[in-house]
Amino acid sequence: MECVRLKEEQRRCFEENGYLVVSGSLTGEEVARLTEVSDQMIEALGREEDQYYVQRRPGIVEEPAFHPLLAHAATVPLVVQLLSPNIHLHTTAIIYKYPQAEEVESSRGWHRDIGMTEDLGHANIVRAGIKVGYCLTDFPAPQSGFTKFMPGSHLLQTPLPILRGQVDPENAVDLCLKAGDAFLFENRIFHTAAPNLSQRTSKVAIFGYSYRWMGGRRDLMELVQPGSDVLDQVDAIGKQLLGGACDGLVDWAKEQG
Repeated sequence: MECVRLKEEQRRCFEENGYLVVSGSLTGEEVARLTEVSDQMIEALGREEDQYYVQRRPGIVEEPAFHPLLAHAATVPLVVQLLSPNIHLHTTAIIYKYPQAEEVESSRGWHRDIGMTEDLGHANIVRAGIKVGYCLTDFPAPQSGFTKFMPGSHLLQTPLPILRGQVDPENAVDLCLKAGDAFLFENRIFHTAAPNLSQRTSKVAIFGYSYRWMGGRRDLMELVQPGSDVLDQVDAIGKQLLGGACDGLVDWAKEQG
């Protein structure tokens, strides 16, 4: 894996906002291949006629087409510099949002990831994981099916304040990105699914990384710890990230200084 250095403005953006956009992370060929496989995996799930949101979690790392995302040079070195090399993959997802004629939500699912809040409280949770999302379609305008973020909410020591009668907090953002762009966001930032009022299906692949000592959370880890048949297909860095008895990413980070 090539070592891409985290720029100071990128670090500052992530520290201030809780998320970071990495434009052009995937090539057109990568997007096309991942979209083809994702379409097949989502189709295999089946879909209700009026089902706008379809998510698949299991079986993603077993598909070789997704192996390049495990340690993608455009994003994972940045995760290492923002978190640590002592990490593994704790979650994966393919998320499709189909067009809606109108927004029907009376409320949203604003939340923080990894489920630490219940144990530690809002004032005490720490950065323990970073998710990387890869856009497989364009998000040319708000309400195109992207994820909404509340910038700076990773530093909140209280629940997310939302005015009575509103579904979003003030100053929430609905980013406009292109196919091939990636976005990183940490577990503490409040976020939610946005509606898709466009005329086409939105598609995103998510890879989430967390500290290896969080492996005790079996409910988090059981979906992304494959057998030896998958581990044999990846390099030492991939083996560490997939829960193998290997320090490939830690060794790589030491070599890169």
